[in-house]
Amino acid sequence: MAEDRRLSDFSDNKIIDIDIGCIIDDYLEEEGRPKTVGAYYPSEIGMCIRRSYYSYVLPKPTEAGALRIFALGNNLHAFIADVLKKSDEFSFVEDERPIKIPYKDEKSSFTIYGRIDDYVITKNTNKKIIIEAKSVGDVLKINEPEPKHVMQLMLYLSAMEADYGMLLYADKKNLNIRQFRVDYDDSVYAKIITRFRDLDLHLRNKKLPPAEYYFDAKKVWECKYCPYFKECMQAIANND
Repeated sequence: MAEDRRLSDFSDNKIIDIDIGCIIDDYLEEEGRPKTVGAYYPSEIGMCIRRSYYSYVLPKPTEAGALRIFALGNNLHAFIADVLKKSDEFSFVEDERPIKIPYKDEKSSFTIYGRIDDYVITKNTNKKIIIEAKSVGDVLKINEPEPKHVMQLMLYLSAMEADYGMLLYADKKNLNIRQFRVDYDDSVYAKIITRFRDLDLHLRNKKLPPAEYYFDAKKVWECKYCPYFKECMQAIANND
């Protein structure tokens, strides 16, 4: 928890008795969810599998700055959901719909838990659409949907009846929108389940998975932002 403190307001030299930023950070920290082997989430399967592994065996608190960004994103999603509900374009709108996908074979058993941003049915065409909204810093830089977001939406499409999915990118600064249609694909879904199965087996066998991003020329730049960069580099140095 944040320490009690008195802050100086440098604009007029008055003393402020509370730190709202610390109060926000304390609230967001308490909202975090613990991870359990066998319970996995759609939003993480598109990231480096070694990072996902570390998040279970070596959990670290999410940085306050990242938690605030997540909270702002959630507020933006709530606004979009409210707009959809008030629109005459849809006969049905539901937001924050939970989904659960169980999986079991001779070696692995786990459940994927997720929450669909928005599920809508169009009034004129009766199309059922799953919408996954993402907030971004500059929507003009989004020319195609990110693969990890497609994976997330593909899981939702597998879990409930829909004609197609939509990835919606909203600019945090001005609410400009870019959207992409995503159709369900059995082969893509199978690859996603294989990734979850690999993660599950590595966790249950306590075996470090490969450092995917470090050996991928297109993704290695993300390594320096990983909270497990130090641990991963040490493992690579030890040929793990």
